[in-house]
Order: sequence, then structure tokens, then C-alpha cells
Amino acid sequence: MIRLVYCNTHVCIGVGNVKRQQILGSITQQRHVLCAFVVTFTLVLFALAFASNASAAVGVKVQPIKVSTTIEAGGEATGFIMLNNESDELGGVIIETGIEDFVPLEGGSNINFVGRAEGLTTAADWISLDVPEQFEMAHAEGRQVKYTIRAPDDAEPGSHFSVVFFKALKKDDQGQLKVGTRVGILFFITIPGNYEQKGQIESFEAPGFVDSGPVPFTLHFKNTGTVHYEPKGTIVVKNMFGRIAGEVPVQGQVVLPTGARDINAAWPASRFLMGKYTATVAIYDGEGNELTAQAVDFWAFPVNYAIYFVAALLLLYVILRLFRRYVNISVTVGGKE
Repeated sequence: MIRLVYCNTHVCIGVGNVKRQQILGSITQQRHVLCAFVVTFTLVLFALAFASNASAAVGVKVQPIKVSTTIEAGGEATGFIMLNNESDELGGVIIETGIEDFVPLEGGSNINFVGRAEGLTTAADWISLDVPEQFEMAHAEGRQVKYTIRAPDDAEPGSHFSVVFFKALKKDDQGQLKVGTRVGILFFITIPGNYEQKGQIESFEAPGFVDSGPVPFTLHFKNTGTVHYEPKGTIVVKNMFGRIAGEVPVQGQVVLPTGARDINAAWPASRFLMGKYTATVAIYDGEGNELTAQAVDFWAFPVNYAIYFVAALLLLYVILRLFRRYVNISVTVGGKE
């Protein structure tokens, strides 16, 4: 290979070096293009995520999420709903209210919004709010909304279900309303009379083995009565000696007529667990009478503590072996070893 070289006083450049610099320059340029592409792509993703969050952040928050009350026929009940505007819209939002009935779906915990249930009068007719159907809320504003439930004189005994909706709307640049989020408060209204409030635990489960707490429990409860029911009771955990090791309350889940649902609870069990345990759950009605009960066994053993204990014994054994091997202890009595 013939190599042409031009030499000056301080610079000597070969044709091979020129080609190498051209290749390096091309690689550097490609790297710059790749970096620019990565940066642009990242900025686009960030912009899309920001736009998505901005468009989704139009809504309100309500408390409580459910209202359960008992009213005599012809009676009245009142309460308050706390409404908070959590939208990012600095100009505020328009709140649209709506009241509908809902019915339970058989065999589960789902419900179906029906607008207005069958009958001359329904729970949707009984509920009124102290705000208009549309009103404005400023950015980050909170407002108390008063509700009133008026049951008619001929209200049928049993459960009646309704929902109060609050829907957040915002105006676009053309002044058109755009729908944001909708939240609802479920109303469970009971009219005293001739009805049945009962249910049964179809299954009660716990893990077969645990090494520490918390210990989870799941009970499947079915409402076999004619009104909605909130199962309340206690899970009592006893150790292998029959002594009570802990108690767990069961409450807070509404089960509709013909419906069923899983109710979860957990025993914290922060202390040392070992041996066989028996957990018994009992559900009571509104008068304190036991409706149904079931029991389940599980075993516990502190595996982690056992591993640490064995590791400590092994370490002590190794230390003693090394000590006996490399340390020579002699005792001198009267100048003799």
C-alpha cells in the first residue's frame, strides 16, 4: 500500500489519518443525532403525560361515600355531604347534580343504576338537595350540601336504594361544556315493618400456615333476607391451649338483598406465633342475636426466628472450633506448666 504524506514543519497528515478522522466525525455526528432523537422523544412523552393528567384532573371529591338510615313511613331525615373541588381548572368548574335509583344484581355485590325504579314513588323521589341542579365551584373550593329524605306515608317496608351524583363540567375555549368525572353517594334507606334481616356465612378462610402477622381472613357472606344488611361481628382467635390470642372486628361492608360478597379482615398478631390456632367468626343482627358462625384452623411457626437461631448456633460452633484450633491455653501452677 502506497501512503502519500504531506509534511510541514509541525504538521504531518497522512491520507489514512484523514479517512480515520472522517469516520470518527461521521460516528460523532450520528451520536449527536441519536441523542437529539432520544431527548425529543422523552420531551414528547412528558408532554403527552402532562396533557393526559391535565385533562383527567377535572373532578370533585365527596364524603361520605354512603348513607345508611332507617326512617318511619311519613318521617324525615337530614344530613350533609362534603363536596370538594379537586380540579386543576383555575377558573373553577360547573357541578351538575342528579338523583337515580339503583337495584342489586343477584348473587354478587354489583348494582345496576336504573334511573327510576318501578313504583308510584321511589327513593329518588324522596331525596332533595339544598343546591340547584347546576352550580359553580371555584378552584379548591369546599362546600357542604344538605340532603333531606322524606319518606311518604305509604312507603313500603323494607330497603330502598338511591344514589346522588355530582358531575364536574368545564368550559372549553368555545364556551362548550365538557364532561369531567362523576362521583356518587349511595343511599340505603330502610322503612321499618314486616321484613327479614338475615344472612349466612357461606365460607370462612384463612391461610393454612403463617410465620408472622398480620393473618388475613376472608368470609363470603350471603344476604338471604329482604333488606340490605351490613354484617357486623367478631373474629375470635384462640391458641392451642384454648386461650384467646386476639379479636378482630367485622363491619363496614353492605350486602344487598339476594347479594353476596367477600369481606376481608386481618389479625395484626404482632407478637410471637407458634402452634395451632382456631379462628371463629360470628355475625349478629341489629338486636345482638347471632345469625351465623364458622371456624377455621391454621398453623404458625416463626420460620425467620428459627433461621436466625440456627445461624447463630452455627456461627458459635465455628468460633469455638477456631478458638480451640488456634488458641492454646496453658495453666502454670508453682512454676510448672
